[in-house]
Amino acid sequence: MPRNPSPAPEIVDDTSQTGRIYEELRRSIITGEYREGEKLPEARLAEILGTSRLPVREALARLEFDGMVSARPRRSAVVHRWDRTAVVELFDVRIGLEPVAARLAAARIRQGADSAPLHAALAESLAANESGEPLRIAEANARLHGTIVELAGNSLLTQLMRAILTRMAWLFFLTTARDSAEQLDEHRHLIAAIASGDERLAEYTMLSHTEAGRAPTLAIVEALRHGDPIA
Repeated sequence: MPRNPSPAPEIVDDTSQTGRIYEELRRSIITGEYREGEKLPEARLAEILGTSRLPVREALARLEFDGMVSARPRRSAVVHRWDRTAVVELFDVRIGLEPVAARLAAARIRQGADSAPLHAALAESLAANESGEPLRIAEANARLHGTIVELAGNSLLTQLMRAILTRMAWLFFLTTARDSAEQLDEHRHLIAAIASGDERLAEYTMLSHTEAGRAPTLAIVEALRHGDPIA
């Protein structure tokens, strides 16, 4: 287990001890410092993070809700494993929810909502890609999708998407071998469609964008599971 956890990212506005520990663990899982299938004993984590077991336990509970770890009573939490089923399930749920978010966001823009957050999220995605930093790219791309959800203005949808966005960031990090130029072009078209206020166009564009990522993501994850190099 890593002894020097990375600093908490700026995207979470939770200054509590549990929140900071959650972010430390979340990013360590995403970057592979804690490997898939690895046990996360509370006592050991508390020692590494210099805290008591209670905030660690609370952070692990949040991670379990987000689908990053699994836990059983009186047993250590275990880091989630990505396999074909996990990827397919995530994409199936995204297909059901994200086009709705895009349609609602476009409707709100047509009614006068500010599209500036969308353009800011796209700009950050472009800057992250230029940086070449896999974690920054993954976080920025997930944040772009999260911005669309927020703009949709549906509290239930926002709640449902929380854990999904966390898993998306993790999967985006694992699949940075995908064609970044193609993804950026898709994001440009997606933001333009939503900003136009055309609900059906936004919905269709999100559907196409999400589905287009399924096959290449599955290919990369299955190659990783078999230990094959990713070109």
